[in-house]
Amino acid sequence: MKQLRPLPPDMNLGDTLARRVFALREFRNLTRKDLSRSSRLKENRIEDIETGIETWLSSTDRQMLAMALGVGAYLLQDVENRPDLGSNTMYQTDIEIGKRILAGALDLECPKCAAHLNCRVEQGYDMEGNVIKMAKAFCTKCPFVIR
Repeated sequence: MKQLRPLPPDMNLGDTLARRVFALREFRNLTRKDLSRSSRLKENRIEDIETGIETWLSSTDRQMLAMALGVGAYLLQDVENRPDLGSNTMYQTDIEIGKRILAGALDLECPKCAAHLNCRVEQGYDMEGNVIKMAKAFCTKCPFVIR
């Protein structure tokens, strides 16, 4: 395995997952494609992380991404922002929008500001290799996202 140079002690890693992944990727002189290959995450997923659409990672994804960036997984976990679904009044709205996206509706309005939602269906695999589909959306005007 290639020896990675250590992070400078005064390096500003950023206070969000998006900023931190971007800063580490730039420090390691990697493109999104390079990071995608070495972490085994899709390139559009790396883009979603770096643009702030995805604000937290599964344990496996965090470990793969941290290994590819040459850092401990705790450096990513420290700045993750997992939503508190119990206190989120928008959670039911998110579920309904997700169902509509999975049903084929891709021209939707943001429930917060009524701007256009960029929507897509992402396909992945579960642990048994079965295909699963996930709805993704983000607003073009406000910070509303469905991960």
